[in-house]
Amino acid sequence: MTDTELTKAAPNPSLRRLTLWRNPIALRLGLGAGLGALSQLSALALLAVAAYLISRAWQQPPILYLMVAITSVRLFGISRGVLRYTERLVSHDAAFRGLERLRIAVWRKLVRLAPAGVPVWRTGDLQARLVDDVDGVGDRWLRGALPLTSALAVAACAVALQTALLPAAGLLLAAALLTAALAGPALASWSARAAVRATADARGDLTEGVRSCLHGREELVAAGTDAAALERVLESDERLRRADARIAWTAGLGQTLVLAAMAAAVCGALWTGIPAVAAGTLDGVLLACLALVPLAAFEPVLALPAAAQQTAAAKACGRRLLDITRATEPRPDPAEPMDYEPNPLGGPPFVAIKRLSVTWPGAEAPALSGFDLTVQPGERVAVTGPSGSGKSTLAAALMGFLPYEGSLRFGGVELAEYGGDDLRRIVGLCSQDAHIFDTTLAENLRLARPAADDEALARALRWAGLRDWLDALERTGNGLRTRLGEHGRAVSGGERGRIALARCLLADREVLILDEPDAHLDAATADRVLRTAAAALEGKTAIIITHRPLPDGIVDRVVRLDPSLPAPRAAANPATAATSLSS
Repeated sequence: MTDTELTKAAPNPSLRRLTLWRNPIALRLGLGAGLGALSQLSALALLAVAAYLISRAWQQPPILYLMVAITSVRLFGISRGVLRYTERLVSHDAAFRGLERLRIAVWRKLVRLAPAGVPVWRTGDLQARLVDDVDGVGDRWLRGALPLTSALAVAACAVALQTALLPAAGLLLAAALLTAALAGPALASWSARAAVRATADARGDLTEGVRSCLHGREELVAAGTDAAALERVLESDERLRRADARIAWTAGLGQTLVLAAMAAAVCGALWTGIPAVAAGTLDGVLLACLALVPLAAFEPVLALPAAAQQTAAAKACGRRLLDITRATEPRPDPAEPMDYEPNPLGGPPFVAIKRLSVTWPGAEAPALSGFDLTVQPGERVAVTGPSGSGKSTLAAALMGFLPYEGSLRFGGVELAEYGGDDLRRIVGLCSQDAHIFDTTLAENLRLARPAADDEALARALRWAGLRDWLDALERTGNGLRTRLGEHGRAVSGGERGRIALARCLLADREVLILDEPDAHLDAATADRVLRTAAAALEGKTAIIITHRPLPDGIVDRVVRLDPSLPAPRAAANPATAATSLSS
């Protein structure tokens, strides 16, 4: 599996252009390869000239005879370091730019898959793919292609120089380099191929195990299963250690073969060079050059076994990323999405649902079937029902996360005609499991509206029923700057849900879907939160999903979902609907 195939499969057009010669990243990689080759050639020239200088100086000629060699040694010594440093800057800059594009492309694909298509991967394995596998693909250039380019350039020049000094020595050097360049990487790659695959799987298992232990440590200790969970983590770590050890061992084996070939080349140079000096066909001063050139020629070749392993690892990483880029989106965007147009009558768009059926990916039966509902602009409707009746499925379909059958329209336009991003600029969701980030309260809220000032944030919190909590934070001196901890551990479950509600209200979408906004709250607190939220929802279209009865005046009507009853149908007017559908 090649990187070109990966870029073709990726959803980001900029990633697909990554391997084209017109792309600045490809040009930087080419420049880095050229600088790396020049650096290694400087090392070759430095060793050859230094050998000549030492041998010639032993004859004690006039100093002016040595000035060219002395100046050349300085030139090649300085240029080697400068070129090496510049190559590192250029190649790493190109690699990091490519990694940025690749990681963004994978992230955008995951966004398109969420939330229905992502659960096929474990969280830890998904994290390993997004972080380690993307880095592995990028390392293919730095530790795979660039060393190969340098090795080829240096080997060609070394063979040419050795042949010019003594043809027989050049032939032996070429044979030794060819053997080392083919056999060493082939041996390392063949013996480590299975270990590379095992490393990728073990890393995903280890990441998942560590994540599960850290996030669920209290539950594991309470259930007495912490030792077993830790044992599984240690087993994954041991598998990863064994796989890494095998890769390191085989890389060393390949380098041993290269070193053996280098020793053979040096011995071959002396074996052919000494008789040539004795016969007068080779200047004795050049014998040192003949013996030392193979050392410089094999320096980049020593990196080829590890480069071959890195290439194999990059292919394995690329295959794992292709699993993501080739995954079918639960609800792909239309080829030509419809532009959203505001309701010409003013106010938010109305929602019209007819014979709606929704099936989750991998499920055999629909979670919601034959559902009808009409919500007028500015109307608030509650959807209730037991667990498994399809309430959250309805919310996912309204957000454009799932494909559906039947008709689901916003403002007269079929939802399937909208692009996902455009749709979610119209519809906002307050989910039961909204994520709270390990940052300040203000930054958590500004996810919904980055430009919101502190006054707008405080108002949203008051709408969500957090006035007293915010006042208590202000008295401590932190207020909106209070950090909420990892996954919101510094707040209770009820506070976490109300922060999510405040975030949703702050986003100011035209249609709001509130999924269990009263979860984790006692009856009195839930009543107060729902009444303040209802005031904030004045004039907006809202669908409130709940499992328990709502206080009077919160919604205009109630629709009950029950798999054992016939599917609810939209009534001709709200009054009839309230009579026929209320729980």
